[in-house]
Parts: sequence; C-alpha cells; structure tokens
Amino acid sequence: MSVMTDMAQEEIKMEMTPMIDVTFLLLIFFLLTLKFKVLEGKLSAYLPKDVGVNSSQADPIEKVEVYITVLKAGSKVFPPADKERRGQPFVADPDKPEARFEYKGRVLEYGLGPKKTKDLKKLFTWVKEARDRDEEAPSTIHTFPGCSYGDVVPVLDNLVDAGFDKITFAGEEKARKKK
Repeated sequence: MSVMTDMAQEEIKMEMTPMIDVTFLLLIFFLLTLKFKVLEGKLSAYLPKDVGVNSSQADPIEKVEVYITVLKAGSKVFPPADKERRGQPFVADPDKPEARFEYKGRVLEYGLGPKKTKDLKKLFTWVKEARDRDEEAPSTIHTFPGCSYGDVVPVLDNLVDAGFDKITFAGEEKARKKK
C-alpha cells in the first residue's frame, strides 16, 4: 500500500507548454482559413446618366425668400406695460431677468426678392401675391446682424397668414453691402 500512499501525496502538475502550443496552432488555423464576405453593394455599375426613368431635368423650385435688415438699431426703453418706468432707457436688472423692453426709433427693412419696404402690410401683400402664384412654394426668412426675435415674429405671422406651411429660417447672415 505504500505505492498508493506515495501517489496520493504527490502533487499533480499540469504541463502548460503543450496547451499553449495547441492554442497557437488553433489560432493560426482559424486565421488562415478565414474568408471575408465580399460586400454585394460594392458592385461596379457603369450606368448611363442621361437615360432612364428620371432622364428629364427637374423643374427648379421657386422659393419665397424674405429678408429682414436693421437699418437703424434704435434704443431700448421700458414698454408701456411698465407704468412706473414707461419710455425710460432700459437697464437690465439681474434681480428681474424677465423684464421686457421695446425699441424706440428702430427702423427695419423687409425684402422679398428685389422688392424692399419698411411697411409690414406691404410685405404681407407681396407675400400673399407670391403664395397665390405658387401654392406649393416653400419660404425662407433671412435675418441680418442686429435682428431680434421680435423682428422675426411679425414676418413669420405674415407668412403663416398668407398660407405658407413650409417655412425655414436661414439664420443670421453677413451684412449686405450697400450699393
């Protein structure tokens, strides 16, 4: 029985070298037999560009573009709703960030294509005429430096009242060069 007790007391060790060799052999085998799938969407196709379903030129879409330019900035004053400070120069109060102001002496110019006016009612008639010519035409509002939200909203109201439903905003553009 001494042989059995000697075997039981011996520590069994696993040899790691053959396991690592087998792992590397399997890795090399899989790398060499790996095939990448060719993308079917990358087929070379030399199709004629002037023949086919959409061979005709698309008609250009005429957009109604309204421009808002500040000719004279004016000064900020308290609005008539503020009975104590009405008409006085506006000074921002950090305790009342919701305080409102209006512009006194502000002059805006509205443009519709080459036409220019300072009157919102005239702009509305031009916008209405443009809408009557093409009911599907989209519209864009372009603003120039110095414009505020209060300047854009009446123009937006005019476009909506005229019946436009596709209205985009071009954002603030660089100042126009005077001719």
